[in-house]
Amino acid sequence: MKRIASIALVLVLLVCSFAACGGTQPSAEVTPYEGAIAELVTKLYDTYSLGELPVFTEGVPVDLADADAVFAYTGLESADGIAEAVFSETMMGSQAYSLVIVKLSDTAKAEEIKSAMFNGINTRKWICVEADQLRVVSSADLVMLVMADSQLGEGHADGLVEAFKTNVGELTGEVLSRG
Repeated sequence: MKRIASIALVLVLLVCSFAACGGTQPSAEVTPYEGAIAELVTKLYDTYSLGELPVFTEGVPVDLADADAVFAYTGLESADGIAEAVFSETMMGSQAYSLVIVKLSDTAKAEEIKSAMFNGINTRKWICVEADQLRVVSSADLVMLVMADSQLGEGHADGLVEAFKTNVGELTGEVLSRG
């Protein structure tokens, strides 16, 4: 009797593990973003206010030919698979806040690039401060990374993820989150 119960338990756990590995799929096909990603940054700030936090409200282009800049803003070792990237940070360098939007040249690499950004970004790239909130999300051909120190205001990372969804539509894949 114990043997049958053990086998049944193993089968149930096996089925549950396969169900958990299914991932999130969009309910409908998500279309590539048509607008300028620098202007999308402004739309995000129009949708979600950072309060008094002084940031560049329009996306500043990342020089994709500069490997150091690509790594500093995106956490990526190279710009392979990226068509364009912009960032928005605080006007004072000692505040741990960064928003980066990457437009992909190949949407099939979205999950791979999103994961590489999440694992490669330095949340301590500022002097003496660290971002304790990190979110990396994607929608079709866009990947957005936002990191912030919660002392600058609670919920900025999640608020900007919601603003991203509002402005570009449904998220694709998993939301990568820390803090």
